[in-house]
Amino acid sequence: MREKLFLSAYPLAHRAAGIRSAAAAGLLNSDGIDREDLVQELVLEVWIELSRFDPLRSSLRTFIERVIASKTASEIRTRHTQKRTRSDYLPASRPVHMIVPVELGLDIRRALRTLSLVDQKMARLLVHYKPVEIAREYGISRGAVYRSRERIAAALKRFGVEQYLTTTGQIVAVSRI
Repeated sequence: MREKLFLSAYPLAHRAAGIRSAAAAGLLNSDGIDREDLVQELVLEVWIELSRFDPLRSSLRTFIERVIASKTASEIRTRHTQKRTRSDYLPASRPVHMIVPVELGLDIRRALRTLSLVDQKMARLLVHYKPVEIAREYGISRGAVYRSRERIAAALKRFGVEQYLTTTGQIVAVSRI
């Protein structure tokens, strides 16, 4: 019975598979997808699923369209996803020199949160500019910049990260602060 049903379904299945495979090739930018192979896979899927066809639930055309749409979507998902390896699931062992800057960055941020908003802004500027450049750009005295720098240095010292304030007055950029 399945053979007779398939013989009547084949023209519908082949046409629907041709249309869907063309759309799939467009979505996948034809990267290694052979449309003819996909058409054969889709028609084969129809053959396999025909045993589940129930004429009381849908027409043969609708059934074929649903089977082909489902299989095409599955093929597109499969080709878009990358193979997952064991290393994707396990955290990579991080060398200490990768972890330390993150922790120092957190300590620097904690220290800066104890300062006024003006001093916090000054600290962010000191990551990129020298005190003289800040004074010139913002039209404030160098003395004001250096006083702010002293408050920043005191906060960094309280958190044990004063070594990240350079002799030129800049803050070494460990991470975004």
